[in-house]
Amino acid sequence: MKKVFIIAKVGENCIINTKALIQHDAVVGDNCHINTASVINVSVGDGVFFGSNATAKNGAIIEQNSLIPMASSVKLGGGSTKK
Repeated sequence: MKKVFIIAKVGENCIINTKALIQHDAVVGDNCHINTASVINVSVGDGVFFGSNATAKNGAIIEQNSLIPMASSVKLGGGSTKK
């Protein structure tokens, strides 16, 4: 089941896979791909690809055309770290 909380915003032409969670006040740009079991509660630019099981939280800002690797975690004050 895909879950998008009411105050989250998702742009056009996005792909959100099974069990992905877009939560809180997240803003996802256009043409993004959010893979299975990813969790996002941040601002995501256009054209971003999230690998399976990736998370982005704590106020991080994901720039446009970024690639977030599978099973990584992105948070404010730090880069991408493998789980």
